[in-house]
Parts: sequence; C-alpha cells; structure tokens
Amino acid sequence: MIAMSFITSFFTFMAVVSGGTLLVLVYLDNRKSRIDDGIAQFRRHIDALSPEARRSSVHHNNSDDRWSR
Repeated sequence: MIAMSFITSFFTFMAVVSGGTLLVLVYLDNRKSRIDDGIAQFRRHIDALSPEARRSSVHHNNSDDRWSR
C-alpha cells in the first residue's frame, strides 16, 4: 500500500512538472518575435529615413546599380 502511494504521488508530481514545463515553453515560444515582425520593423526604419539616406540604401542594395558601375 505504501509503495502504491509513492508511485502514484511520484507520477502525479512528474505530470505537474511536465505540464508546467510545457506551459513555460509555449509561453516563451509565443513571446519570440516572428520574421514578419523584423520585416515590418525594417520597413518602418527605412520609411523613417530621409530621402537622401533612403536613396543610398536602395542604390546599394539594387543589383542593377551594382553592376552598372
């Protein structure tokens, strides 16, 4: 009877710990920034630049302009 109580309480404890760990992992996964968040942040940053700064960034990243030099 004592052994059965120990095994039951052990598995109950392990289930609670596993469930808590799962909840923490799900919470941390949902908290991460997504790739779309980074793209949106980059576009906001580019939009905030002055036209002169934006022109040099676009010119630097444009493959047609790179090969025409």
